[in-house]
Amino acid sequence: MAAMRICHKCLLTLTFLFMSTFLCVSANTQQDGKIIWDPLPAEPQYNTTAEEPSLPLSSLFGLATGFIHKVPPKEIPWEVLRGLINGTVDIANDYTEFVSYSAGFLTCFVIAIIFIILMPIIGIVFCCCRCCDNCGGKMLQRDKYNTKCRRVSLLVLLLFTTIMITFGLLCGFTSNADMSNALQRADSTLQSNVKDMSAYLNNTFEQFNFVAFNQYDYVHELLISDLNNVGRLVGDPVKEAANPVVHPAVDSVIQLAKETFGIQQVLREMVNTTRLLTGQARQLQQELDMERAALNYTLGTPQCRNTRAQSCLSLKSSLDLNLLKLAADYSIVRAERELQRVDFALRENFIELAYRGRDEYENIASRIDADSIRMIRDVKFELEKVRTAMQSEVTQVQNEVDIQIHTFLHLLSSDSPNSSAEIFLDAFAEAQSYDQYRFFAGIALCTVILVIVLCNYLGIIFGECGRDKRDRPTERGCLANMGGGFLLTGVTMTFMFSPFIMLATTLSFLAGGATEKAICKPLESGDIFREVIDYPYLLDPNQRYWLSYALYQVPDLPLTTKEVIRGCQADGAIYDVLNLDNLFNLTTELDYRKQYPELLTQLDSFNVSFKGLKLIDDSTRRSLYQIKESGISALDYTGYLNEVKKGITGVNLTTISNMIEMAAAAIPDRSLQSQLKSHATNLRRIQEDTVDPMSVNVATLIEQLIILQREAATISNTIHTTIERVLIAQDFVINRGGEIITQEIKNFTNRLLGFVDQFVDYVHNAVYNDMGRCKPVANIYNSFDVLVCSYSVDSLNGFWLALGWCIFFFIPSIIFAVKLSKFYRRMRYFEDYFNTHDLETVPMKIYGECRC
Repeated sequence: MAAMRICHKCLLTLTFLFMSTFLCVSANTQQDGKIIWDPLPAEPQYNTTAEEPSLPLSSLFGLATGFIHKVPPKEIPWEVLRGLINGTVDIANDYTEFVSYSAGFLTCFVIAIIFIILMPIIGIVFCCCRCCDNCGGKMLQRDKYNTKCRRVSLLVLLLFTTIMITFGLLCGFTSNADMSNALQRADSTLQSNVKDMSAYLNNTFEQFNFVAFNQYDYVHELLISDLNNVGRLVGDPVKEAANPVVHPAVDSVIQLAKETFGIQQVLREMVNTTRLLTGQARQLQQELDMERAALNYTLGTPQCRNTRAQSCLSLKSSLDLNLLKLAADYSIVRAERELQRVDFALRENFIELAYRGRDEYENIASRIDADSIRMIRDVKFELEKVRTAMQSEVTQVQNEVDIQIHTFLHLLSSDSPNSSAEIFLDAFAEAQSYDQYRFFAGIALCTVILVIVLCNYLGIIFGECGRDKRDRPTERGCLANMGGGFLLTGVTMTFMFSPFIMLATTLSFLAGGATEKAICKPLESGDIFREVIDYPYLLDPNQRYWLSYALYQVPDLPLTTKEVIRGCQADGAIYDVLNLDNLFNLTTELDYRKQYPELLTQLDSFNVSFKGLKLIDDSTRRSLYQIKESGISALDYTGYLNEVKKGITGVNLTTISNMIEMAAAAIPDRSLQSQLKSHATNLRRIQEDTVDPMSVNVATLIEQLIILQREAATISNTIHTTIERVLIAQDFVINRGGEIITQEIKNFTNRLLGFVDQFVDYVHNAVYNDMGRCKPVANIYNSFDVLVCSYSVDSLNGFWLALGWCIFFFIPSIIFAVKLSKFYRRMRYFEDYFNTHDLETVPMKIYGECRC
């Protein structure tokens, strides 16, 4: 019950973690919004492995196991076994059914009992028979033509059987030692398993803390960062979408404003230049009128009409005084009214207004930040509430799990009094104390076999070394005779100790075979789980699944021991292996959209409006229209230029002055000459003092007219294009901008939820696939399986097979040893090969000493 409560709290803690992550919002650390997660804490180095041991007698063990599996019945009588467990089968009454399933072992047992009974009887009969000079007991050697061949054949056969017995003897010694070693491995195996279990539990809890705190903090920082940068995350995409429309409009207004101010300046300068030229022209006209009247008077005096002043008459006839006047009328260049209209249109600095509109557009992020203050505050408030609850829940679970883990490890630790490990080790220690008697008994049996083998080897060695082919059977030496004695000694010991060896073989076979067939093989195939441990209502008549009830107090949860072991052997996550999804559906609990709909409502309430955003205000728009209607484009710049380019005077005053001076030089009348020179000087002065300065102003006026003509030709279209762009941009911001901001807010919300979904998927994957991989638990289970079956049971099976192997070759060994001994022992009688009809009795020679 405690395990279920802790597990349930762990899962609830993860749920709180996921919900709190949802309430957070993510940081812009990944351009594509994808989070690269840190790997879970690495698993520690476990000492226990699931590898099968590589034993030197594995082939022998496999042969013994194969023989056991061939002994009928090949399948365990599961119905009978379940009946024994639930009490529906009584061995006293239903023993026939049990015996039928044990027929194979009972047959082997009966054969062994028959051997145990008959072997001593046969030995006694054989001994009595030899005492009566039968069964090879008569000390008579018949020398035949194949005597040597028979001896060699018997020697080879006995040597072969002895070698076979020797092989079985070695296997018996090794298997006997392996059984004791298996018990000695129990202590180290248990300690290793306890350490691995402790490391596994600590690593699993460390992974839980890593997900619950480290990864959560990482996501939390990302989400809070996005909340604090909502203006940038939403505003920048909006500006990127609106820039192709808004920037050209605002830039057009600013450029138009600069051009308009330039036109205003040139227009004002042109008006001033025109006024100046008009004044200068008026003054010049007065001077020219005066000089023309004076010159006309001089040329009309009697002195000029005198025939002696012929040059004066020529001057008068060639000089057209009507040309002494203004050539251009500067007063027609009138732009004062247009200048007033432009000044009125530009009475407000709409360049500054345009910059102000652009700044308002560029500060969309600040506008979004201001509009989202309440939403961010509410989300952060909810975040803190859930985070506090989550931390409290995690701390509580952590404290309880720590207590449970320490309690569990305390029960497993061999250093703790009355712990399971201590009880287990005490049981093994007691088993080891009894095992020494078994070990010594096995050594004794193997020693007996060793003595029999040594007798055979010594008999063969002494018999062959002490035999001389020149000696008659009655003359064999003591060494050969000793060899024959060793062979008969081995035969005697074989008869004496074979029943005991067979008894040990039978008991070992029954114990090892039953264990292999009833425990090890079903464990390997999993039948013991399917037919017994996980069988419905067997271990607990009231519960279908006893394991789920034992762990979670839920009897209907489909959880079996076989599935748990198989899942751990596949290195599955503990959540998936223990089938906790049926108890606590993590997917359903992590569906934050259903669990916390009000949070989605808060995010959906996030809205920003651009209705109050104006790129240019109404006054700026009116100014643009007033500039367009100011009339600067309607001025007759071509006429003005044509008029101004006519020149200042109708004739070049310097040229006329030169003509007058040339004419004056040819007049003898000094008075007239002086007057003409005076007129020439005046004209030159007017040219230098008035006309030449006016020429500079005329050039300036022409340049100004050209500039205005060029600018006025495009100003109307520019104003029209600018106003059109402004209207389009304004409409885009107000109408289309709302759609864009709505979409970007949706993208922002999806980005937030995307980070949460990634974290949920990450933890979901970690819980189902990575967190608490229970391969170490399977290794612990496998280590006990290896300890019990691969070491203990296999060694026991190898031991009885080795003894049985020796017993099997004892029979031919007896026959061959008895027959071969007659070729080594000294005979009393001898029958020659060449006198087959008469028996020659030769008294046995008395030797004073043995010869080799």
